[in-house]
Amino acid sequence: MSGIDVRLLKALRAIKAGTWVYGKDTGMGSLLGDYCVHLGLPRSYGDPIEGRIDCSVVHEGSLWGCEANALTRFSKGFIKIFPLYLSVHLLPALFFRRTKLLEDPAGGFRHILGASVRSSAFLGTYIGIIWYCICLVRTRIGHQLLGVDQTLLDDTLGPLVGSMFCGLSLLIESKHRRGEMTLYVVPRALFSLTERILSPHQKGRWWEQRAADMTENIVLAASIATVVHTMYKEKTMVRPSTRGILSWILKEDLEDELALK
Repeated sequence: MSGIDVRLLKALRAIKAGTWVYGKDTGMGSLLGDYCVHLGLPRSYGDPIEGRIDCSVVHEGSLWGCEANALTRFSKGFIKIFPLYLSVHLLPALFFRRTKLLEDPAGGFRHILGASVRSSAFLGTYIGIIWYCICLVRTRIGHQLLGVDQTLLDDTLGPLVGSMFCGLSLLIESKHRRGEMTLYVVPRALFSLTERILSPHQKGRWWEQRAADMTENIVLAASIATVVHTMYKEKTMVRPSTRGILSWILKEDLEDELALK
């Protein structure tokens, strides 16, 4: 979704690993050299011996600057993700809120279109911010203004600042969608934290993978059990789309539970 070319990604990983060193020949010159030729740029723009990776290489050959690159990344991300978000907002309305949609089709489709545009703008902004922050740190501020070591800018500071600020794009989304994003991001953050804590202690022992799988299954089962229990006790607390799916799956059981009450 970010649109980064695999050759540029390999170069960044090589910088992080120390196999790409600015000002030295480590045998990596052809990696971005061929990419530069593909973009119609001089091969020297991607040669570590010649110095830092030129901005035009990061911008996929565009010579219009960092701001134009951020806008281009935004538009590409928006266009690419819009059909998916349109489906995400449209299908639940067609399957689970059809009656309400038929009562006011114009208003319903206007709401769906607006929600799809908002969600697509969120992801496009997310992509645009991280790209612009990287350019801002590695070129405008870090290189031109402060003269910070280029390797540090490329392998640490640029991605770090971009990752920190791209989350601001979430403010574009509606409040309930922000909650959904939180439910996705928090487990990923916990996974990353656990990985960092436990990875030094992993020795490839036979029971480690089984323990990980078992823990994952227990957490998944507990999560599903919580949602299903809430459907029986206080289903208004469950998000409408999830409530619609579970109401269809558990229709008979829910009717029996209601009859007992």
